[in-house]
Amino acid sequence: MNQENIKIQLLLNILDEVTSRFDDLFELKEKLLAETNYKATHDLLTGLYNREAFEKEIELFFNDKNFCLAFIDLDNFKYVNDTFGHNKGDEILVKTAKIMRNNLKGKDLISRIGGDEFIIVIKDCHKECAKNILDDFETAIKKEFKEFEVSASIGAVIYPSDGKDLKALLKKADKKMYKVKESGKGRVLI
Repeated sequence: MNQENIKIQLLLNILDEVTSRFDDLFELKEKLLAETNYKATHDLLTGLYNREAFEKEIELFFNDKNFCLAFIDLDNFKYVNDTFGHNKGDEILVKTAKIMRNNLKGKDLISRIGGDEFIIVIKDCHKECAKNILDDFETAIKKEFKEFEVSASIGAVIYPSDGKDLKALLKKADKKMYKVKESGKGRVLI
């Protein structure tokens, strides 16, 4: 090989190395961006959407004919945290998220909005359909956490008959959930 060919080969090797490192950095950047986006939109304990992501995602549902929005609050959750510790409380939250995923279809929206409060949106669902799904969910919660006496108080509304925007729907669902809490907890009110 002559001197010129050696220089060209050396430059090609350097270019390959730089390109390879650039590709690695680009891949790392993409991975970090995806992780950052996930952390910004999801509750890190349960893997469900957080409140901010919920408020963005629900906008897509207003294009549908109808949907059910349910506000869920776990009953006796504070007792679990105070008596058995926050690790047990976290375990209950994670299992609750799993039960929600198992009871809903993939196109529905599930969100943990804080503490022991969740919102679910069931796509293409009328009142009877929503009642059946939510009753099954509430029964599964009672069964799973029987030893801790944890249940779910659920207030639900149907779009568009119960409200035309998110604020109105949330307000009505929240009121219904509190009615359930006041009248004995552990049931669904639509």
